[in-house]
Amino acid sequence: MVLGEKLFEETGRVTGLNIESVHPVEGVKMQVSFASEITGTGRFPNAKNIGSGRMTQYPHGIVDAEYRGVVTTAEGEQYFWWAHEKSKVVEQGKVKGLVIVTGFTNSQKLSWANNLIIAIDSEFDPSTQQFRGTAYEWK
Repeated sequence: MVLGEKLFEETGRVTGLNIESVHPVEGVKMQVSFASEITGTGRFPNAKNIGSGRMTQYPHGIVDAEYRGVVTTAEGEQYFWWAHEKSKVVEQGKVKGLVIVTGFTNSQKLSWANNLIIAIDSEFDPSTQQFRGTAYEWK
């Protein structure tokens, strides 16, 4: 995998969690919503992000998730996105993994992002319900 320029750093918090089911083989299925702050690097602007999705944590520690949401800049420009996550539970119960994001915008200012694939190196701490990530352009 070839990563390009660093796009942003993200820090956020889970704002809602709904357990849908618990099963000894199929794992824990849940709905999750979140909010985050994006600190842009280079051409990616600082922004606020909100999203929600569905996450499954399997008994062997693998997490599979899909999300969708919107990034809004201070100027009101919006980037609508959807994402897929593959992670695993590691030391101290933290969840580390990779989130792949694509999206679209009608904004002329952000139009360069319409062809973007974003790879986010992510970490989530269930004890604090906080997450962080570093995003790179995937080439």
